Amino acid sequence: MTTLSRAGMSRARGLTARARTWARGRTRAHGIGLVELLLALAISAAILVAVAYAVDISFRTYSVNQEQVTLMQRVRLCMYRVLTQIRTTEAHQPLSAAALADFKAGRIATDTGIVMMDDAGNQTMYKYDAATKTVTCMDPAGDEFIAVRGVEVFTVKFEPMRSVKSQRTGGAYDLLMRATITMTVKTTGQSSDVDEKFAEQVVTLSSSVVPRCNFW
Repeated sequence: MTTLSRAGMSRARGLTARARTWARGRTRAHGIGLVELLLALAISAAILVAVAYAVDISFRTYSVNQEQVTLMQRVRLCMYRVLTQIRTTEAHQPLSAAALADFKAGRIATDTGIVMMDDAGNQTMYKYDAATKTVTCMDPAGDEFIAVRGVEVFTVKFEPMRSVKSQRTGGAYDLLMRATITMTVKTTGQSSDVDEKFAEQVVTLSSSVVPRCNFW
């Protein structure tokens, strides 16, 4: 009886010691240190910063593309109007006196405006205003309106030619053989109808046109 009791007590003490050891090990396994916590926070912060930066870049790219598309549409519309009127009118000449003198002498002239006249004698004029960064149009009724805003460069290159009558009489160059329009438009601070939130967007278009009446 005494022997069995001692053996049972020994086993009980052994089991108790093992249970304590297991409990201490289990408690240590569920803990987290300060270093691990700081490392996890640093990794999470880096991932969140990268995601936020990528999202911000995507929004900026979308806005820049929208600005460029809107700007390109406005420039193309103005260019289309000018080219169509040059193509369908009869008489053309530069706006400034110096460019007009070169044009009549048969030299290629470059000006910041153009005057056109149709078969009925109606006059239309486009000119560039560097102070307001606009290209204005004056219609045959004498009304002036802004064709496009935010213009940095607007030039018209005139290549003159002689009419049949002028060739016979030895007169001046009186017809336009070809005109080349170059227009550069920038968004920032130049237009109220374009969403200008980011970097300066610049669009340049250039196109040549031949008056139909001079060749057909």
